[in-house]
Amino acid sequence: MHHPATPSPALAAPGAPTALAHAPDAGAGQAASRRLKAVRDSGLLDSPAEPGFDNLTATAARLLGAAACFISIVDEQRDFYKSQYGFPEPLATAREMAGATFCHFTLDRDDVLAIGDTHSDPKWRAVPTVDSLGVRAYAGVPLRWAGQNIGSFCVIDTVPRAWTPDELETIRQLAASAARELDLRAAVAEAREAAAMARAQALSRESVLAVVAHDLRTPLQVLQLSATRLQRGRDPQDSAVLQRMLSAVGIMTAMVEGLLKPSQSPSTVQAIAVAQLSADAVHMMAPLAEKCSTMLSLGDLPDAVVRVDYGQMVRVLGNLIGNSLKYSPEGSCVRLSGAWAGAPGAQWVELTVADNGVGMTPEEVAQAFDPGWQSERARARNDGVGLGLAIVKSLVESNGGRVRMESRPGDGTSVTIALPCA
Repeated sequence: MHHPATPSPALAAPGAPTALAHAPDAGAGQAASRRLKAVRDSGLLDSPAEPGFDNLTATAARLLGAAACFISIVDEQRDFYKSQYGFPEPLATAREMAGATFCHFTLDRDDVLAIGDTHSDPKWRAVPTVDSLGVRAYAGVPLRWAGQNIGSFCVIDTVPRAWTPDELETIRQLAASAARELDLRAAVAEAREAAAMARAQALSRESVLAVVAHDLRTPLQVLQLSATRLQRGRDPQDSAVLQRMLSAVGIMTAMVEGLLKPSQSPSTVQAIAVAQLSADAVHMMAPLAEKCSTMLSLGDLPDAVVRVDYGQMVRVLGNLIGNSLKYSPEGSCVRLSGAWAGAPGAQWVELTVADNGVGMTPEEVAQAFDPGWQSERARARNDGVGLGLAIVKSLVESNGGRVRMESRPGDGTSVTIALPCA
């Protein structure tokens, strides 16, 4: 072992690099492709030197009294040196070397490759850097990124040496520090990319909603005026239908106005009786229930008042009733009921939409409120994009409430929203 006070002989300046022939291995083709993709995705090739990595290579060389230490990133044609300490010119400036090197032998390993004397084995003696750099001892640890060995953390010397367990552990730990730095960079880059994508999606969604909501205003006004005119000269038998139309148009208009509000503007919060809120939602969804040949009923409700955004809560209950109608068989019943959350007069009221439809597995229930998630049945129906329950959860929580789901395959589903009392 070399003591740090006794520096190793200087490396020889490299001549023209010579490629080392390798027999082709057809079975390794896919693995090589995955590794090379990770090399490119890492963004390390041809990147500038950085103090964080340079400190690690300098520390390793000094602690071990070695001629040089470096971090190599290996693609299909060359070694690129992300960091190096102790290289001669012009290699120190070029920071790359073509052809085969000892680093190639670490790419299919899980642990350190330690060579005490490169002249002791014809395989090691044939590596070009034995002559071009005068390498007589080598120790390298594979450097992993995205589950692939993309290069190595290496220490080389110009004289033979017996690597001790402590020296090899030092190399492992410094290599682990370099790998942690790479993992941190990957996490930061992924977070930035996800944040940028989320911002772009949010802007796109808001833009689309604004256009759609704006264009809906005119047909809604036409519907409202037409229904009002019909109501003036109505046939008594059409009274309920016309009133239902006007109620639905009013609710839709409130939704449209809500979509057109800037995201930072406050919600239109008002105190409203739970019975009125529930009746309006059932009244709005009654035509769809009739079309589905499903009974839609209003159960017991507490004598309570909640302070919520009326349009948003009607939208929530409409979404829940609509979901139940979609997955309930003809002749079945969907029921909206309510209760105090705790003793009567408590601070919370619960509203539950329950059906006796197909139900869901525990795994499906756990994902049901995730944006974009759909069960296999929903995908087979091809009648949605998996946003309904995510919207329900978002709107309920924005009104200070909470939501939960209970379901079993074949026994139906119930979704409960809890709202704070006024």
